Amino acid sequence: MNTSDLQKQIKRFTLRNLNLFLLIGIFGLFFISPALESKTGKEFPETIFFTIIFLAAVVAVKAGNNRLLIAAVFFSAYIWFDLLFLGDNTRYNLTFFLLIIYFVYIVIRLIFKIIKTENVTPDVIMEAINIYLLIGIVGALIFGIINHFIPGSIPEISSDTRHFNDYLYFSFVTLTTLGYGDISPVKQLAQSFAVTLAITGQFYITIVMAFLVSKFITSNTKEN
Repeated sequence: MNTSDLQKQIKRFTLRNLNLFLLIGIFGLFFISPALESKTGKEFPETIFFTIIFLAAVVAVKAGNNRLLIAAVFFSAYIWFDLLFLGDNTRYNLTFFLLIIYFVYIVIRLIFKIIKTENVTPDVIMEAINIYLLIGIVGALIFGIINHFIPGSIPEISSDTRHFNDYLYFSFVTLTTLGYGDISPVKQLAQSFAVTLAITGQFYITIVMAFLVSKFITSNTKEN
């Protein structure tokens, strides 16, 4: 096998498993990043996994649009610039807002991809999982903004960005309606968003599960 054939195989494998790479990036943000940060005291692991998520998400939506890829590269470069040179206030004022816009756009594109799909494949199921996890990441970013601009909204979490993993934890506890009670929103805006996120999580699971089952039954009926 020559180098050209190997490169083609790697490219085909990558394109076929984009949602898998996105899922790996998200789980890396959840599990590997906190472990590395606790040992190093640095935010580089979190930024590395955010970069993986940016680029994988852009290609996973298959937008066929170079502008989206350029935007992802810009976001990645900006996040690294933010980490190295900017402070917490600038991060909340601009970076988190940009991240929310970017991830909401990716979520919407992935949802439309699932709606347009005709068959329920492992890739489609992985897309549905990625959407749910990205919603949780958006929730963490919004909780961070609320707690920064309205101090004491979530008193158990410090309002600086070095505690983003705590926001991730609280966001997914809320999204899944697990509700341990160790972290609680105490001010109105944070409480309202917590309720909204919890409802979103339940509606998403219900609607997407019904939709995928319906698609699966329809595709099997057509084949028979």
